[in-house]
Amino acid sequence: MIKKVSMMVGALGVLAFLLAPPSWAQAQAAPPAQGRPAYGKPDRMYNPQAAQTITGKVVSVTRRTPKRPGRPAMVSLVLQTDKGTVRVHLGPADYLDQQALKLAAGDQVSIKGIRHTRGNRTTFIAGEVTKGGQVLKLRDDVTGRPLWFKGRKPISGT
Repeated sequence: MIKKVSMMVGALGVLAFLLAPPSWAQAQAAPPAQGRPAYGKPDRMYNPQAAQTITGKVVSVTRRTPKRPGRPAMVSLVLQTDKGTVRVHLGPADYLDQQALKLAAGDQVSIKGIRHTRGNRTTFIAGEVTKGGQVLKLRDDVTGRPLWFKGRKPISGT
């Protein structure tokens, strides 16, 4: 009986040794999830160097209530361009509510951003919205990082 127990303990020890990571291996930090950059890091989903500008008339502005509790309400709009309608993602409602520039149906705007495709759905992610002489900044020009992330004050220009 003692011999069997000793053999089982020995076998478990060998198995644990084989499955354990080597002591010389360094733990690697997991990269930020897609579209969720760590503070100060570039946003992988939004590349400012690939930004383009679209212009048109706002058809509608929508606040979408999140499906999961604890998530912020998000604001998007539908823009009528000369090439058709485009769905534009702006950002969280609480951030946009703090800004001086307000958007409504009928507004003529220019939006700088990037096209993002997930599955079979393409959305335009706004980095900056211009209406008349007012500019609503949504993302950092260098990193593409959303300005509503902690540590950043809302920016709205005239």
